[in-house]
Amino acid sequence: MDRETNGPFHILVVDDEADIEPLINQRMRSRIRSGKYRFSFASDGVKALEILSRNPSIDMILTDINMPNMDGLSLLGRVPLINPNIRSVVISAYSDMRNIRTAMNRGAFDFIIKPFNFEDLEIVIKRTQAHIA
Repeated sequence: MDRETNGPFHILVVDDEADIEPLINQRMRSRIRSGKYRFSFASDGVKALEILSRNPSIDMILTDINMPNMDGLSLLGRVPLINPNIRSVVISAYSDMRNIRTAMNRGAFDFIIKPFNFEDLEIVIKRTQAHIA
């Protein structure tokens, strides 16, 4: 998959924290403006599934585990039914290693510990891109 010719690498961020969208948009601004990445946002798993079903260009999901309506673990089980090629990365607190392990067993490609470091996030995004390619 050549993202240079097919558009930006599209990441769906699923997290119920209100500050996550402006934070990611601000910290990844140069990569968004250059067309390297595109981000979409959902506040829970139900909304994420709606976005996924309407948008086949999504390449990666970055999801929190603990959310209302549908948590990240439930979302992981439903993503392959919509698009089996999407890779999911879980965001969770370090103290939540049991849920991280469950997420990995349910098909998560990788995980990031909250609060996440944007250098680590970029490494995980690049590794996910390479895996998909």
